[in-house]
Amino acid sequence: MTEPTTQAQDHDRRIGRLEGIAEQLTYRLDAIERAIADLRRDTNARFDSLTRWLVGIQIASLIALGSLLVSILLKLN
Repeated sequence: MTEPTTQAQDHDRRIGRLEGIAEQLTYRLDAIERAIADLRRDTNARFDSLTRWLVGIQIASLIALGSLLVSILLKLN
């Protein structure tokens, strides 16, 4: 009669271990989600800064080309 009790205890021990593993997985997944959110936030901030630089460079280039064209046209006349 001790064998069914041993099996029940073994099942309880295994279930307790699985519950502990599930709690650890939840904690680890939360940490991973926070890390991904931080990376996205950093990437968006860098992308916004890079976009501003690129737009600024394009505007400066257009102004320089426009000035060059105006000066050439004025010299031709």
